[in-house]
Amino acid sequence: MSDWKHQQMIKASAWPLAAELLAPTADFTARLEGGLVPLHWACREGKAGVVKYMIEYGANVHDLTDDGKSMLELVIPSKSFQTVMLLIDRLKATGAPAPDEALRKRLNNAFSKGHPDARNRLQQTLRDWDRIAKTVPSSKSP
Repeated sequence: MSDWKHQQMIKASAWPLAAELLAPTADFTARLEGGLVPLHWACREGKAGVVKYMIEYGANVHDLTDDGKSMLELVIPSKSFQTVMLLIDRLKATGAPAPDEALRKRLNNAFSKGHPDARNRLQQTLRDWDRIAKTVPSSKSP
């Protein structure tokens, strides 16, 4: 990403700290000023462009908050469908287990009153994730 595009993305996202903290070489899960964690902030705020950028530069989407919340749990209150789908796509690609029933219910409730295409796409994506998870060999011993 060119420096100009990088600066514009940061400006458009209303990032609250210095721009260099979102440099491509930054640790997006490092705790910054006031305890802010860039990836957590971007997920919680539903900043799809910033989340996509962070993923492209190696952000750990498996990171958890101090109280054990996943990035998918953080994004739900923002109701950012695009951010949810970015996270799901990355989690699926890295072999993460599909969400449990409680998280599925929260995801479905968050988008149940939205556009039918979004709701249907989310449900289909979750089913695909289940199918993928079934084909990945388990690391557990019999």
